[in-house]
Parts: sequence; C-alpha cells; structure tokens
Amino acid sequence: MKNSSKIFVTPIIALLISIVLNFTIIGPVSVQAEEDVPKRFILPPKDSPSYHQQFAPYEYPTETPGPKPKGVTVRVKEVTTYEVVVDEKKVNSNNVTMEDLELIEVHDKEKINFHQVDCYFYAQIKQTQTKSTDYITSMRWREGQQYWLSDGGKYVEWDPWSEWYESGTKW
Repeated sequence: MKNSSKIFVTPIIALLISIVLNFTIIGPVSVQAEEDVPKRFILPPKDSPSYHQQFAPYEYPTETPGPKPKGVTVRVKEVTTYEVVVDEKKVNSNNVTMEDLELIEVHDKEKINFHQVDCYFYAQIKQTQTKSTDYITSMRWREGQQYWLSDGGKYVEWDPWSEWYESGTKW
C-alpha cells in the first residue's frame, strides 16, 4: 500500500510546486479590457486615403502617392526553341523520349570528369525564347556549347541571355 500511495502523491506534489513557482516567478496573469487594446490594426474606411501599414506598429503611417494602378491579367505565350542531339537509330524508329530531349545545364565543370568519358557529340547551339501577348511579341537568345558524353548525359554550357527585343526592331 505504501508504494501505491507514492505513485499518486509524488506527481501531485510536483504539480503543486510548479504552480507555486509559476505564480511567484511570473506573477498573476492579468487580462486587459477591450477598450485598453490599441487600435493599430483596424483598417480605415474605404473612402479614406490609402495608408501603408508597417510590419512593426508605427505611429505615423506613410501615405502612398498617386492613384493606385488597377491590375489586369494578360495571357502570355512563351516558346523556347533549341537543338539537341539524339541517337539516329531512335529518330529513324520514331522512338524519341523526353529523356532524349533533356539537356543538363553545367554550372560547375569540376563535377564532370571530361577525361574519363568519351564525347560522342559537340556542337555550338543557339536557344531562343519568345514571349507573345495580344499586345507585344518579344524575343531573346543565347548561345551555348553542347556535349553528349558516354556517361549518358547531354550537357550544355549557356552564355548569358541577350536583351529582349520586340519582333522586328532588332534581330
């Protein structure tokens, strides 16, 4: 019987000690009335001027200048074109897969050991990107070096993109 009473008494004593320590260290918890809470995060009426709300409470709001722009969605069609080498047997048998069309962009040449693999194919290639809407069509391009290595990877090192050019202005 003595052991069974210890099982219940020990946790109850520990709970009481933690409650007493909690009140002595932190003190009693006080609740503020709703009137005492600052009204910083209440939105202004819709007909009032626009104010920028800071992340941290700030007592002087900043007024945003001028009329706000009204956003509209525009459908953009984007086409990226490039050439990639594929095994001739796959092309002739009409058995080209998406993996055959993937190029691995090289960011760090040290990860590829060019001396321990054969290079099946090397070419200077060009990639173009066209974006068009009902209002404008623009294009940019970049050149690169493509390697098809015996480890199965088709790698490319791209030069930086050109500027965007509206169709017909510079090309």
